Amino acid sequence: MRNLQVAYKSTISGGEKVLFDLASSLRRRGHEVFAVCPDPGQLPEKLAAEQIPVKIIPFRKTFDLRAAKRLAGFIREEKIEVLHSHGMLTNIIARTAGRLARVPVSVSTEHLTLELARGGRGKGRGERLKARYYRRLDNFTSRFNDRVIAVSRAVRDDLVEQGIPGQRIAIIRNGIDVPDLDPVAGDKVRKELGIKAGDTVIGAVGRLSPQKDYPTLLRAFAEVLRRRSDTILLIAGDGRLRNDLETLASDLGIRERVKFLGYRPDVLEVVSAFDVYALSSLWEGLPLSVLEAMALGKPVAATAADGTVEAIEPGETGFLVSPKDHRALSRRLIDLVLAPGEARAMGKAGRIRWKKFFSLTRVIDEHESLYRELYENYSGGTRNRD
Repeated sequence: MRNLQVAYKSTISGGEKVLFDLASSLRRRGHEVFAVCPDPGQLPEKLAAEQIPVKIIPFRKTFDLRAAKRLAGFIREEKIEVLHSHGMLTNIIARTAGRLARVPVSVSTEHLTLELARGGRGKGRGERLKARYYRRLDNFTSRFNDRVIAVSRAVRDDLVEQGIPGQRIAIIRNGIDVPDLDPVAGDKVRKELGIKAGDTVIGAVGRLSPQKDYPTLLRAFAEVLRRRSDTILLIAGDGRLRNDLETLASDLGIRERVKFLGYRPDVLEVVSAFDVYALSSLWEGLPLSVLEAMALGKPVAATAADGTVEAIEPGETGFLVSPKDHRALSRRLIDLVLAPGEARAMGKAGRIRWKKFFSLTRVIDEHESLYRELYENYSGGTRNRD
């Protein structure tokens, strides 16, 4: 099939990594795959390296009819059979383009709802009004899709509460592929960072953004240090809150035991250097970072945020605590640090769970099956779009 993947942004984080893995895997399975990105950047470069043609179509951060018309022209020009977009704003534009171009199959993936229907996350009146505007556009244009894909049951439930009919939603949970790493990759990272032999490493990966709530993790780590002074915290990722977080670490008296690594292209090697993976997010669709940690055999202590609870089996592969509760998070981190044997057993159980439920092969199989089913409905004249 001639498949087009449309990205929300051209840097690579959760949703864009899902798109890249999907596009490159589909191409290896014999599909003709194209991609549209809003700007030059990491994602189009990586896609081009996989011999996937990339078209740059900029769009404004509001509904952009001009971009939708340009995208519709590209769909017609390349005779696209399956249109697949990622992220609410992109979905709104791509659905409109698919409607204009009369594309045979149109699907969109929601990795994380912009605002949860249960009151939204916006604090100010302007933010709430903007969120309501986007939700209405999302609901209206979703009827141009043959299916809306949710990456977790939590995201599906939010979409239903928002107003999208449940029968139009398919759940395809995120999955990842982890290549075989050098067995001493983690040791090399530890040596590079000057970590002493015998130190226990707690690690986290993700943008330095409010969503990830790193202040809770820093406060939890401060309590861990009071019990075990030979622990160290590594945070891989960058963002606008870095200076604030470095200041907080200094105020807590833990700055010398916290390393802010910034963006790391070798993120899997970095995770392999961890003894324990920590996640303090306020909300998540289904976090790829947790799946990566599980795939690498790392026990996880995480906040019970949205889709995260679908990844972790409490007491078996890690622990879940309430968001913003740094004391509860510190207790679970201490449990893992003080019982390394049990922590390793949890890590092994997490790897087994990843293989069973969150492999990339399963994700690609489910997408291919959905595309095929919807295309057959189109060919047979049984497609049902409102």
